[in-house]
Amino acid sequence: MRTWGFLTNHAHVLIQIARNPYSTVREISQATGITERAAHAVLQDMRNAGIVRTERNGRQNINRVDPAALANHRPWGASDMEIPQALIEATLQGLARVAVESVTEPA
Repeated sequence: MRTWGFLTNHAHVLIQIARNPYSTVREISQATGITERAAHAVLQDMRNAGIVRTERNGRQNINRVDPAALANHRPWGASDMEIPQALIEATLQGLARVAVESVTEPA
């Protein structure tokens, strides 16, 4: 039987960035189970869309999710089907919760 899931690679990368904005492409790749090349491509897609903003801090990149850009990004899916606003809002709230929980977790 084929394995599949509801979340795309883009969603997995977004969750990892929300968890740890300091993640390298290699760490994103390892956390999400995709190749480094795929992780880099997804990250570039989200940067181009303005959903992820990248700052340089010395030799390190810091990737931050822009919730407003994510909320306004269209399409949210591969089809033209309208995504319910409640689902978009729940996704944004969930990402915010993931980000807060990762900051408050003991090291």
